[in-house]
Amino acid sequence: MRENTFLQWMTENTQTRWCNDSALPADYGDAVRYGAIGCTTNPPLTYEAISTHPERYGAMVAEIKQRIPLAADRVVEYLGVVVRDVALAFSGIYRESGGKVGFVRSQVEPKRSADAQAMLEMGKRIASFGENVMVKIPGTKAGIWVLEELAALGIPTNPTVCVSVSQVIATAQAYERGCARAAKAGIARAQSTSALVVGRLQDYLAVLNEERGKPLAQAELDTAALAVMKRAGALFAERGYAQRLMPAAFRSPAQVTELVGGDFHMTIHPKIQDLLIDAERSGRLRHEQAIDRPVDERVVDKVAKALPEFRAAYEVDGMTVQRR
Repeated sequence: MRENTFLQWMTENTQTRWCNDSALPADYGDAVRYGAIGCTTNPPLTYEAISTHPERYGAMVAEIKQRIPLAADRVVEYLGVVVRDVALAFSGIYRESGGKVGFVRSQVEPKRSADAQAMLEMGKRIASFGENVMVKIPGTKAGIWVLEELAALGIPTNPTVCVSVSQVIATAQAYERGCARAAKAGIARAQSTSALVVGRLQDYLAVLNEERGKPLAQAELDTAALAVMKRAGALFAERGYAQRLMPAAFRSPAQVTELVGGDFHMTIHPKIQDLLIDAERSGRLRHEQAIDRPVDERVVDKVAKALPEFRAAYEVDGMTVQRR
């Protein structure tokens, strides 16, 4: 990894923190040098690590294949091969922070996103991989139920694939319910971050824009996705939610820099980290806190008129837990 002075500055001078969005040892090892406080994984990132480093993980994968006959039953164990390794790398940060940061995030099977009981059992197994393992679950109706159940058990959680303000509000509320139940049972509150995948929302808006003859410019789509993230951040701060927001799936350096100063735990893929380095070297990045810089409301209104679906992401009550 090249020297990333921007992320290092951000970590040392603002409340914004970041995690490395890759399970490759070289990636997260270097990221720690520039302030990374954790690591994000998912099934594809786990597969990338296993396939890229057979010398590191091959023997463990072979043992799982021999021990567990059915391929479908091996999935979670494969996750554990990589997650245990990454958790060990961040264990020092975890302990030094008193368990506040230093997590590796591991995701339940995406195809089980509607099966609450299966995700709950999978989440318990993933949590057993280490004290600093955070369970990623989808921001679906079933996933939000699982979030509350895991929080009630004192298990760290990371709801993910949220694309709307109302989704992350629902995750924050479910987390609080779970923590209240944990407290009654004498269980300590576990940490939780809610991932709002800015880039995936932008990708969806881009598809709609293409279907309708491109009434919007790319910059306007960028602004719309950023507006959702900034609105969510403002609401979390205003309401005092204990769960922390995790901006994710960035599509450009600007989506990172415009959020600097917010009480976020961003997750940043090495590709975006490299783009930040290039932008800083070219003089296009300034070391400043931009979270309070307002988005252009005229653009937000234009996007909402051209793509009415955007309101479901932007409005506080744009979606409900019951809606499919």
